[in-house]
Amino acid sequence: MPTFQSKHEVANRIILAIDTANAAEAEKLAELAKSAGAIYIKFGLQLATAKSWQWCAKLAKKHQLDWVADAKLDDIPNTTSASVASLVKLTHSPYAITIHTTAGHQAMLGAQAKAGQVKIFGVTVLTSLSDEECQRIYGSTAKEKVLELAQSAATAGLAGIVASPQEVSMIKQNEKTKNLLTMIPGARSTRVQTVDQARVATPAETIAAGADLLVIGREITQASDPATAFAKIIDDIKGVINGA
Repeated sequence: MPTFQSKHEVANRIILAIDTANAAEAEKLAELAKSAGAIYIKFGLQLATAKSWQWCAKLAKKHQLDWVADAKLDDIPNTTSASVASLVKLTHSPYAITIHTTAGHQAMLGAQAKAGQVKIFGVTVLTSLSDEECQRIYGSTAKEKVLELAQSAATAGLAGIVASPQEVSMIKQNEKTKNLLTMIPGARSTRVQTVDQARVATPAETIAAGADLLVIGREITQASDPATAFAKIIDDIKGVINGA
């Protein structure tokens, strides 16, 4: 289990999810991430569709932040690899790009081949899916499917995977997947309603399980005081982990 010497160390493990189509709001959230001591922000399809990936890259560069292009690419190998190549060439290359592992082995290989220094993270099973839904869609539990897809990502040479807090420990303990970086959404405090996330845990529990990076959005961005909410999460993680 990690220990943290400073709040800055904790902030560096948090990726602030900027999930909005509003440019002014995105600007404020980037400023918040910077002032909180974070080094990562994440842009998804909502903002990229409203503005552009280039716009997202320029915003991250303006605030000297690393960023994740949460594109969740899921297409044939040629299209997937070409899309990665385009994202890598942006004004300020992303720290990471997400693709769906269900796109298949060749798509993952193609993405990795075009990534250069950018890390490719494979999305396994969306955190909104319950075990019941996974059984209906995949014929297996969420943990079984996540492990299968994480192993596929490792075989393809991806840098990491995206999964829920409930699968982190399993991934880190499995011989084939233990070296994958884990980028984990669905970590939220007990004081926050889960809404559309089915497989969740608290940020501190998720870090304790071995998560490398936490993606946190609405708990911070929709709070009445986002800066205080961000600071509270950092304090929660530091207090629980260092006090364990």
